[in-house]
Amino acid sequence: MLARVGLVALVVVLARCDTVEPIEAEQLVVEGFLDAGKPMPPVVLRQTRPLADPYPLDAATAVTDAHVLLQVGDQPVVYAPVPGRPGRYEPPGDAPVVPPRARYALTVRWRDQEARAGGLVPPPIGIDRIDVRVPDDPVQAVLIDSIGAAARQGFIYPIEVTVWWTTPFEEVGADSAYWVRAQLKPVTSFSSTVVDLFLRTEQIVRERTLRRDERGRHAWTGVYAVPVASAAAPPPEHSLRVLLLRGYEDYARFASSRDAPERREPVSNVDGALGVFAGVALDSLRVRVVP
Repeated sequence: MLARVGLVALVVVLARCDTVEPIEAEQLVVEGFLDAGKPMPPVVLRQTRPLADPYPLDAATAVTDAHVLLQVGDQPVVYAPVPGRPGRYEPPGDAPVVPPRARYALTVRWRDQEARAGGLVPPPIGIDRIDVRVPDDPVQAVLIDSIGAAARQGFIYPIEVTVWWTTPFEEVGADSAYWVRAQLKPVTSFSSTVVDLFLRTEQIVRERTLRRDERGRHAWTGVYAVPVASAAAPPPEHSLRVLLLRGYEDYARFASSRDAPERREPVSNVDGALGVFAGVALDSLRVRVVP
């Protein structure tokens, strides 16, 4: 699953004498991803609130009375709200799977707002194999945890992972437009913003710019850190989740711009609303790293 989108919009105010008057109503926020070869996805609808207000992901911000229509190829699919899950809309149970390379168009009508998004679903992507290289010795690093505590000296094993996948088509014409997002998600309690600046646990890149071998396989290499107590400590066993996603430029722009949602809106590909609705192809693999 992809991470949920937390969006708020700044309500512009106009001050006249001693009054403050809002001039923008709530705006629709759309979220959904069409995954090639998978069942039709849910669509989540929410509404913006003033920046100073809390933004709970519950009925207070959910949009429950919208009309949602998704056209995939020549198949129209009418979505309905899910009872007990405010803001979530799902297709009927007999809806078809998402065809790869299909064209889609989403229309959402709510109050006096109409939101539209459209594009193509990319071909499927699948991880062929991963290669993991654990160094013999740890390296010293400055560590700052995820809550911004004081920096300290520590030791980490920078673990290199190469992900391989086959691209069974020539990357020309329409097939040259794909972007990929590769992510390494180690299952550890360690998080350091400083270390992450120098390692590469994630990248969004044009697929055809990556190296490709004679068998048509692309490769991407990333590095993540596993901390240890001392320079003599061996690397611990741990789990690693590898995610590989293929999409178009609209998804790449959205994903690349959502690194600081508290400061800015991610780039939207939805006309008439905020948020994202995009075609993707996703594969993931979980492995146990035993040094």
